[in-house]
Amino acid sequence: MLKIINQIVAKTNLLPHEAWWLLEFITGKNRAELQFLDVQLTPQEEEKLATYIQQISIDHKPLAYILGWVPFLDLTLNVTPPTLIPRPETEFWVEQLIAMIKKSGIENLTILDIGTGSGCIALSLAQAFPKSQIYAVDIAETAIALAQKNAKQNNISNVIFLQSNLFNELPAHLQFDIIVSNPPYIDPAAHLQASVLDWEDHGALFAMNHGLSIIEQIMMQAKSHLTKNNTLDYQLIMEIDVSQGDIIKQLGKDCGFNHVEIQKDQFNRDRTAWIK
Repeated sequence: MLKIINQIVAKTNLLPHEAWWLLEFITGKNRAELQFLDVQLTPQEEEKLATYIQQISIDHKPLAYILGWVPFLDLTLNVTPPTLIPRPETEFWVEQLIAMIKKSGIENLTILDIGTGSGCIALSLAQAFPKSQIYAVDIAETAIALAQKNAKQNNISNVIFLQSNLFNELPAHLQFDIIVSNPPYIDPAAHLQASVLDWEDHGALFAMNHGLSIIEQIMMQAKSHLTKNNTLDYQLIMEIDVSQGDIIKQLGKDCGFNHVEIQKDQFNRDRTAWIK
């Protein structure tokens, strides 16, 4: 099996653990069985493997869309094109956010997730804080349907999903302790890998004004939707592009926020704006 794993990695540029996921998907056996029972691929399985290698290497299809799922913290999430595939960078800061909330000692928060996509952020927060109420919005009907499916699969009931362009369809009286977002933030002029550009929703990736237009809208409107909560270190957390930190700091001042901190991801790149 190691020979097959090496072949998959060489032909697709998948990481070794991803190649094992693909073999598990094809054979219906777990990694231990494949490694230690000297399992041989059947002709049908070899044909499937060849097809998937072509989809990955020639058609640039992301592995997550072939498998139909991706892990995210303690969740297993369904993913289908074109809804954005959750990234490790997002997983990293969501884990930091959960730690920040736990530090506050508050359990019954009201949280808004803007541009929920697969629901990865909203569902992770809902799972970590079952006494809290999470609202998750997305402009795409397909994304809302997928996020609802993921909530059901992971037995999470404290999330309300709404199809909405940012704050537009939210009840007027709603106020939030925390607003989070992984918005579209990529400059349309940027060059992306074909596996992203050809398969994932451009509306969830790109924003006008060098990737800043949606971030600007969120920051300009967020303050009127946030309750005053001095116990929380930050109340607005957004994923951003590595080039946007200084601009967002100035935008935060212009919008009347007290403090904007740019934090790095696990790869030491500016990745999130933490605002209070």
